[in-house]
Amino acid sequence: MIDRGILFPIIIGVCIVNGIFSPYLAIALQVVPILMPEMFPKNVHWALFFSSVFVSSATLLAGGVPAALYERFFAPDERSVASMWIWLGAATLLSLPALETINKAL
Repeated sequence: MIDRGILFPIIIGVCIVNGIFSPYLAIALQVVPILMPEMFPKNVHWALFFSSVFVSSATLLAGGVPAALYERFFAPDERSVASMWIWLGAATLLSLPALETINKAL
């Protein structure tokens, strides 16, 4: 049985892959220069980095919503990993366009 300590890094990895290869980086690249801290130079390298972080963080947060709702309404015991599996499934569903982009590149 896989525990929470192993599932969470897998979820983070799926979100990072989505942040790197997502086709939605083009949209994030238009928004991120406005949100970037002033201490970073406003060039393409930093904008791509922050847009990747933005997309991966959005995937992590949006994927956690169904898991949080499951824990809130069904309230399983604290040892249950069902909410982590729901979080992984939601993050994977959100990452499907990125996986399609990877397949096209190969």
